[in-house]
Amino acid sequence: MDRELLLKALIDWNFWYREQYTGIPRDYAKKVLEIMNSWLVADVVGVKRSGKSTIFNQAIKELISSGVDPLDTLIINFEDPRFSEITDANSLFKLYDIYQEIRKQKDKKPFIFLDEVQKVKNWENFVRSLIDRKEAHIAVSGSTSSVTRGKLRESLAGRHSSIIVYPLSFREFLQFKGIKISSELDIIANETRIKSYFLDYLKYGGFPLVAINDTIRENIILNLYEDIVSKDIIEYCKIRNENQLRSLSLYYITNIGNRISFRRISRVLGIPLRNVERYTDCIMNSYLISLVNPLSPNLTQMLRAEKKVYVIDQGISNVIGYKLNETLGPLLENAVYIELARRYGTQNIFYYRGKNEVDFVILRNNSVQELYQVTYSLSDLERETKGLREILEKKKDVQAYILTFDEEKEIKILDKKVPILKSWKWMLSK
Repeated sequence: MDRELLLKALIDWNFWYREQYTGIPRDYAKKVLEIMNSWLVADVVGVKRSGKSTIFNQAIKELISSGVDPLDTLIINFEDPRFSEITDANSLFKLYDIYQEIRKQKDKKPFIFLDEVQKVKNWENFVRSLIDRKEAHIAVSGSTSSVTRGKLRESLAGRHSSIIVYPLSFREFLQFKGIKISSELDIIANETRIKSYFLDYLKYGGFPLVAINDTIRENIILNLYEDIVSKDIIEYCKIRNENQLRSLSLYYITNIGNRISFRRISRVLGIPLRNVERYTDCIMNSYLISLVNPLSPNLTQMLRAEKKVYVIDQGISNVIGYKLNETLGPLLENAVYIELARRYGTQNIFYYRGKNEVDFVILRNNSVQELYQVTYSLSDLERETKGLREILEKKKDVQAYILTFDEEKEIKILDKKVPILKSWKWMLSK
C-alpha cells in the first residue's frame, strides 16, 4: 500500500488544507449530520450525479464552521483510482490507520464520509466496528441500492438511517438559476421567468450539472445515462448480454407513465422472461427507474398486476427516450411523480385502475389520503375527473387534486372541492 499516494489523494479530497466545492446548499446535509450525531450510520443513496458527494462536502463545511477541526473530518471517494487498492474491509482499516497517524487530537471522535462505498467489499464490517465502539461518526453513500440491502440490514440493523438523494426539486432548480422562493411575493414577481424555467425543467430535468450548464446539457445527460448503464448496471450486475439490457432500459425510459408487464416486454423485445425480471431489478437497483403498483386490497393481485414506470429524472426520458414527436404530458407526469416521491416516499405511492384511472394515490397509515390526476391541459375535463369520481364515491374523506401545466381554478366532484393547480406552483409549495 503506497502511503504517500494515499495521503496525496486524501489531501486532494479533504478540507485539511483548502476549501472544497460545496455548491448551493441543500437540506440533505443537515439531515446527514443529525443522523451522524445520533451515533447512527447515515446511508445516503441515490442515482449517480444527483449530488451526494457535494452534500457530504456541505456537511463537512458545516462541521468546520461549528468548530470541528478539519483534520477530524475525513472523506474518501472510492471512485478515485488512487484508492483502487482499498478493495475490502481489511485494506480500509489500514487506510484508516494512516489517517489516524496524522490526526492531532486523538481524543476527538472523527466524522468519516465514505463516498461510493459499494466498491469496497465487506465495507459494513469496518463501519460496524467503529460504530459499535463509538470511535467515529460515519456516513456512507452509494449509487446502487445494494448499500441499503442485504448485509447492511443484517450487520447494521438498528444502527443506520437512510436518505435518498434525488436530482434537484424545482425549488432547488430555481435557486441554481438565481431565484430564491421564500414567499408568495417571490412567485408573483418572478412568474414569467419561473414558467420559462419550468419548461426547461420538464425537458432537461434537475441534475445539478445540467442546471448550471445550459449550453451542453444534452451532452451531460447522454454521458450521465451512459455512466449509469455501463457502470452501475452492466458492470455492477455483471450483465453478459449488454444489448438486451440496453434495449430494456431504453424501453422503460421511453414509456414513462405507461403500464408495463414483464411478459409483454419479453414478447416485444424478444428477451427471455427471466432476463427481463433480473435486468429490471438491476436497473431499479441503480435508481434509474421506479415501478408503481396499482392500488389493490389483495397483495398477490397487486404484485402480479401491471405496473407503471417512471424515470428518476424526466430529462433522461426526453433526451434519451425514443419519440416521434415532442409531447410534454408524460414529462410533467414524471416530474410530479418524483416530487411526490420526495414528499411521501415511493412506498406510499400507487396508481388506481378501475373503470377509469387515477395517476397517483397516496397512502398513509394504510389509508388513502390524497389523489393526484396529472394533465398538461384541461382539454377534456370530464375524462380527467372520471377516475377521481370513482374513488370519491367510495371514500368521502379523501382530498383530490388535478395538476396542470398552467391552469388554475376549483371544481366540485360529488360536492367535494377539488383544486386544479398549476403544477409548477404546486411544486413550490411546502
